[in-house]
Amino acid sequence: MAGQRVIQLTNKPDQLSSRDDEAPRFVRLFALHERQVRGFLFTLLPNRDAVDEVMQEVSVVLWKKFSELESDDGFLPWAFVVSKFEVLMYRRRLARDRFVFDEHLIGLLAAEHPIEDTKKPVQEILKTCLVQLSDADRTLVLSVYASGVKVVSIAERMGVSSNSLYKSLGRLRRKLQQCVEAKMRSLAT
Repeated sequence: MAGQRVIQLTNKPDQLSSRDDEAPRFVRLFALHERQVRGFLFTLLPNRDAVDEVMQEVSVVLWKKFSELESDDGFLPWAFVVSKFEVLMYRRRLARDRFVFDEHLIGLLAAEHPIEDTKKPVQEILKTCLVQLSDADRTLVLSVYASGVKVVSIAERMGVSSNSLYKSLGRLRRKLQQCVEAKMRSLAT
């Protein structure tokens, strides 16, 4: 099957050379903005493994659709949109297994993410906001989102209902979201 694909590609030399010409431009733009895209993914995903997995998918989609990009200036906003959709697809795959950000929250976080460069990465802002939480709240958030432990397991260990824990996590997510948004607004001004 791979041999057939090579034959098909080599039968269209104009299309192949067109992709070869785009490669250096894509690599330059991707390298320039990869850290910002990765930082954006860190605001939407619970841990580094999830970010790495989704970043791979984002990279593939960006390359496959690169010919649709109209200008180099539009690369970062376009990459953020692709990232948002890849996060939603990733979330749908995991939804039945563990507690993850809901689609509405992902949309809000993505909409609030500034397109322009900022001096302080979003990841650092989130860390600052996490430090402002009480020790118990911070431990709870990190145990769910950083370690990937299921909410049901944590609830059992804490001796509370999983419903109660979900409500607490929802309150903490809103608190973190408000903190990140406030700090991002202050950086934008």
